[in-house]
Amino acid sequence: MPFLARQGLQVMEPKENFIRAITYDDPAYIPYPGENFQVQVRFEGNFQKANWTDHWGVGWRITLEEFVPFPKVNPLPDLTRLEDYRFPDPSALTIGEEMRATLARPDRERLFITGALMYLLFERAWALMGMEAFMMAFYTHPAEMHELLQRITDYNIQVFDRYLELGVDAISFSEDLGSQKALMISPQTFREFFLPEYERCFRRVLDAGKFVRFHSCGCVQDIASDLAGIGVSILNPVQARANDLARVKAEAMAGGMALEGGIDSHLLVIGTPEEVRRETLRVMSILGPGGGYVLAPDQGMLWPEENYRAMIETVMAHGHYPLAV
Repeated sequence: MPFLARQGLQVMEPKENFIRAITYDDPAYIPYPGENFQVQVRFEGNFQKANWTDHWGVGWRITLEEFVPFPKVNPLPDLTRLEDYRFPDPSALTIGEEMRATLARPDRERLFITGALMYLLFERAWALMGMEAFMMAFYTHPAEMHELLQRITDYNIQVFDRYLELGVDAISFSEDLGSQKALMISPQTFREFFLPEYERCFRRVLDAGKFVRFHSCGCVQDIASDLAGIGVSILNPVQARANDLARVKAEAMAGGMALEGGIDSHLLVIGTPEEVRRETLRVMSILGPGGGYVLAPDQGMLWPEENYRAMIETVMAHGHYPLAV
């Protein structure tokens, strides 16, 4: 049953409310985890939680149990070899049985379906090259770096076109750009090398009326307005300890970009339920006004059940509009 129906207020289905929230279109309440309408699909061949080699030639290895694999074999460590590198075929990604079943669900209309791609551009390029060689190449081989990023973007566009043909509501991807203190590259380098490729990559998705969910961990506050300016629909996870939440909210709201996340996962792990309630109210008071906010932890991990429940109970009790937090 929809959140507001339980409170005796106006009923709004979760999918409609979510879309209203991310478009600043008078949502009834702040969306939150567990509403059971969001579904993610992913082509097979893009990601495995295993020791494996992908079709880019990157060798992935699990270095710590329960962690995602790390790119330990880098097939393009030197951009002087770029002309010899064979880029993969996007059509080689296949539709698996789980994805097929999701797309065929009889209740598909009530679902918000996101097509996911791991390792978009920054992450894909450094996985191909290795981090040290990748960082050096902006200065030693800028022309080749532009070419590499353009060709990766060409691949991504074709993958996103396939998702559009399947009728997804949004596309998402991993693209971690920040450390805990700052971007891993300068804002100037970001704007020169990455921003034009992102704009080109997202254009057909946005022109089709679909949404772009941009995932980047770390400190990304210096480029929030840039991402909003090229039409990014949602930025997540908005790490609470790495960003000035008020600054990111102001810059996102000015550009019509929604924010998803913002609840300190560190506090969710070590805090008390009362501390979690206070933090949830605080974050809602910063990120919630005017819409454009989807509440969630700023990282995925295991939390004490009572703390997670305190977060959900707080948004359910105080997250309806007009906000009174």
